[in-house]
Amino acid sequence: MKKKVFAAILALIIPAAALSCVGKSLVVGTDSTPESKVVAQVLAILINERTGTTVQIIDHDTPEALFKEMRDGDVDIALQYAGSALKRAGKEAGGDASTTYDLAKDHYQSAWNLVWLPPLGFSETGDANSLAAPVAQKHALKKFPALPRLIAKTKDVLPAAKIEELSSADSIPRAVREFLKDSKLI
Repeated sequence: MKKKVFAAILALIIPAAALSCVGKSLVVGTDSTPESKVVAQVLAILINERTGTTVQIIDHDTPEALFKEMRDGDVDIALQYAGSALKRAGKEAGGDASTTYDLAKDHYQSAWNLVWLPPLGFSETGDANSLAAPVAQKHALKKFPALPRLIAKTKDVLPAAKIEELSSADSIPRAVREFLKDSKLI
């Protein structure tokens, strides 16, 4: 009798435990550039360590393939460059980096419901007018409202030189984890 009651209780608890994990995962996309791979690792490790959220990184061959997956809702967050984002959308960049970022932010929000988070502190190689920033699905930010504040902690700790250094490491995940520990972010 006790075994049957115990089995019945387990039958109720196990599915409930499985359901409690629903919604506790994010997909970070990369476009296979060294900068994108480093930022994806920074985001994945930071989010996982600070929130316990499971983070999956998915590589894409090109920025266009990554953007399509973001637009379709298959990628929750990814690195984008404001100038390139506007060009992809057929829009003109602004006169300076801040204006270009604001234009990209406004266009992505109105056209695709994608939210530009604050710039990370570096620009696209060869284009100082194209600030790098994480772009997230609005639904991901609703699910994880603290995400923008958490990611903002990386602002200005990832200059181009640090990105280059981390991208040339034998193991990017290991190098990023050490960098985040040394920076007291995890």
